[in-house]
Amino acid sequence: MSNFGKGKRYSWLPESNPSALSGDTNGQQQTLQRSDSGEKTPKTNRSGRKAGRGRGKDSKAGSFEERPEGLGITTKSEDTINQNGSSTSMTQSSSSRNNSTTKRQQRRARKDSVDDLVRSRFMSMNSQSEDSRSDAGRRGEQVPMAAITANVRDALASEQRAARGSHSHTANGEYSSRSNVRLSSLESKYSFPSIAPLSQRNVTSSMRRGDHGVASHSQPPFEAAQGENVIVIHPGSRWLRIGRASQAVPREIPHVAARRLKVPVSANNDNVVPQHEAAANEAKAQHSSAVEAMDVDQTGAGSASDHSNSEDGDSDSESEEFANAGDSSVDETLSMLRTALKQHQRHSKRKVPSNAYSQVISYNRQSQPETIQDHNDPYRIEWIMPSDISEDCVTGESALRIADDQKFSIRWPIRNGCFNVETYASIEDVLGDLEAIWLQALENELGIRQRELKDLGVVLVIPDIFNRLEVAAMGSMLLQRMGFGHLLVQQSSTLVTFGAGFSSACVVDVGAQKTSISCVEDGHCAPESRVLTMYGGDDITRFLYHLFVRSHFPYAEAQLNRAHDWMMLTDLRERFCTVNLSDVNIRLHSFFVRKPNAHTLKYSFKTYDEPYQAPLCLFYPSILDAYYELPNYQESFVNASYPRVHGESKLIELTATRFGILPYKAKVSAETSEAATAPATVPETETGTPDVRAQSVHPTESLPSLSSVKDKLDEPPTAFVSDSEAQYSRIPLDVAITHSIAHSGSIDRARKLYTSIVIVGGGVSFIPGFDDLLASRLMLLRPEFLRSSVERVDIVAPPRDLDPRVLAWKGGAVLGRLECAREMWVSSTDWSDFGPRMLRDRVLFQW
Repeated sequence: MSNFGKGKRYSWLPESNPSALSGDTNGQQQTLQRSDSGEKTPKTNRSGRKAGRGRGKDSKAGSFEERPEGLGITTKSEDTINQNGSSTSMTQSSSSRNNSTTKRQQRRARKDSVDDLVRSRFMSMNSQSEDSRSDAGRRGEQVPMAAITANVRDALASEQRAARGSHSHTANGEYSSRSNVRLSSLESKYSFPSIAPLSQRNVTSSMRRGDHGVASHSQPPFEAAQGENVIVIHPGSRWLRIGRASQAVPREIPHVAARRLKVPVSANNDNVVPQHEAAANEAKAQHSSAVEAMDVDQTGAGSASDHSNSEDGDSDSESEEFANAGDSSVDETLSMLRTALKQHQRHSKRKVPSNAYSQVISYNRQSQPETIQDHNDPYRIEWIMPSDISEDCVTGESALRIADDQKFSIRWPIRNGCFNVETYASIEDVLGDLEAIWLQALENELGIRQRELKDLGVVLVIPDIFNRLEVAAMGSMLLQRMGFGHLLVQQSSTLVTFGAGFSSACVVDVGAQKTSISCVEDGHCAPESRVLTMYGGDDITRFLYHLFVRSHFPYAEAQLNRAHDWMMLTDLRERFCTVNLSDVNIRLHSFFVRKPNAHTLKYSFKTYDEPYQAPLCLFYPSILDAYYELPNYQESFVNASYPRVHGESKLIELTATRFGILPYKAKVSAETSEAATAPATVPETETGTPDVRAQSVHPTESLPSLSSVKDKLDEPPTAFVSDSEAQYSRIPLDVAITHSIAHSGSIDRARKLYTSIVIVGGGVSFIPGFDDLLASRLMLLRPEFLRSSVERVDIVAPPRDLDPRVLAWKGGAVLGRLECAREMWVSSTDWSDFGPRMLRDRVLFQW
């Protein structure tokens, strides 16, 4: 027998015989050739088998007795055939093989045969079962060519040991024998063919060394079933709501930061309302209003003594004199509101108090404060002295309890629902205070240190109409600077429906400084129904304070730019504001003034219609422009730095009111330069034409006359164009809600949304009677095409007695634990590789 196992090649391997993969073994020739090296042929016994060395009788079991015929293998020698001795060698090997064929077929094949092992390994790669491929796919693995080559290497080593008997292990990990045959030479013959590399002539890549591609496969998916590893953050203009998703309610802290100044500022710095000129003008207006109120009081008292028997006449004349004290638009609007109030009182048959304004002013002018010692005040404030503060930055409640605020700069990072551009100079400055506030809130309120954030995920609540620059900046801050492991971003209106358990609703979020309206259906916020305008509870506080000053407010030293005075006025708004007619009467109230380094003062004062008129400023936003002028966002640092953030080029213009789609206005012109389109309040049918079924004439009604039809034909056509000027002024609240519902989609959807309006936020949620007032105004402002279909308007209360101020945070906690939200998480690795572009595929809204 010739050298079986040495210098041979399997014909079923791809490099020798590709047809072997299909199982075709017909026509395979089996030859043994003698090499030209002149190597001596091993001794054979009568049956043609090679005699084993040093094994005696047991050498039969250890020899290679299975022939390639049973495996369908053709062996060929790679050595050059010697032309002189080739015929004799082939004849001898053929005769010895024929004599031992019968005995070899009767013997049991060896299980560890190298041919069987190599053949089974190679064929299994091409005929894997479906289960094996699915298991490998789930593990992210595949059957590599290197694994088969390793098995071939092991098989060749076994063959070498069995063929040569004695072997030795070298330092290089290869097996050598007496014939000095190296394993590397055999491996090169038995290995699979290499694939030709692709041409790299036109190949370009922006990947860096160590990059893993989109969605790094090495990181397991984020699991947040219990919510213990999920933090929900809802940043607001006044309050920050933060907590774990597993908690019932969040922690609420003031969203403010105080940093120590190197040079102290004067006492007139504006920390709470950062607008110096507006504060000075407001102080002058307050002084003139107080003088006018004193004059009106004297006039009203004289008229009351002369006409004591005519209550209605006295009240009317007094209100007119009080309202006409100034010529501003505020006085005109206030005069109209007080006249409407009297009409409502008379219509409901309520008695109008005589000389109500004179009585209020007279009492408030004579009111004197009462001093309360510290040990008798259970709600006294523990003021913090600057010498007791070792940190450079103080946040939350501690920032508002600093006794001497002249040595600190107290700033609010978010104002009017976006970055504060009045007291900050750059985005990095805003992000620095946001990072300090959030990190201290995590450590002080939740007991989470920054080094533990890498294992946690964060849900960030953003406004419905958001600025992509601000969202991208906050996302980079959370994942890269603070060190969170994963991020999920969602709009606030959608989260309100998750927290309240509603499938569809018109969400009216009235916050401290901004109001957002959106229509949500099945977890999707309709983009065209979004409206965001810049007014809220703080504007009600300013107007209420102005009304108090007109009534000779006893605490004349109050200033809106001081933190403790602002908190006191906010408390008065939450306690006394109402829109119920039954509450409009002369009432006696009291409040406490707590100043640093001073005893608590208790004031008593009377009010009449001031708490009733203050919330109505949301329906007449022209009043608000007299007390606070919005900043010029077009010249702010937000627009200047927008193109530098991750290639984002589309600019979201920051205006007083932002719409998902601009409202329409009628433009009567025979030839208009702008394209005439259908009004936004008229829905379109499937063919694209306006749906006028709601405006058609009823069959029972009389048909119009021929003359009237002719007159209408002679009228110039009416074109509806986009009102681009509407976004530069604050629109009334009822008009904003009507615009949002009218652009929700269809008539059926609008009718459904009119019966499911949800009011959230801390601006007007706790004002008695505000829901009924808003419903009545919305009923009067229904669009023409909805008047016949909408029969009622319902303001739905939050279920399960949930606080309407935390519904958005509660929805974020619910979303963070859902199984379907696993694909919405963005890891810190993905963010560092691709930036905010990852949000395009990971959010449920249009980015």
